[in-house]
Amino acid sequence: MASPDHVEKNEYYNKTRVKFDWQFLLVIGIALGALVSSLTDKSFKFEASPPIWRERFGKKVWVRAIGGILGGIVLIFGARLASGCPSGHGLSGWMQMSMAGYVALIFFFIGGIILANLIYRGK
Repeated sequence: MASPDHVEKNEYYNKTRVKFDWQFLLVIGIALGALVSSLTDKSFKFEASPPIWRERFGKKVWVRAIGGILGGIVLIFGARLASGCPSGHGLSGWMQMSMAGYVALIFFFIGGIILANLIYRGK
């Protein structure tokens, strides 16, 4: 655990403190809204992974975990390379009528379609 004095003096910790603002509440609201929705229509259930993943990658949890971790690493690398996430670039650019936003969003969809076909078409 960090010392309170160290946190107060460290510039990094002062810049990156968690803010209790509308963005934080939005994330909490999304999670709670999804939970309430699934409880309301009685579709809520605990599962380690979606059935389509089990069909494609088998019942071994560690294989699915490695696939998820590698996918997350690729996602993080791409987001850092592009200086932001795909939805942020695509949706913000689309709303600003930016040609780069249109092109980015089109290629995100094309890449997603190609990858989904490579992963799920084989079974």
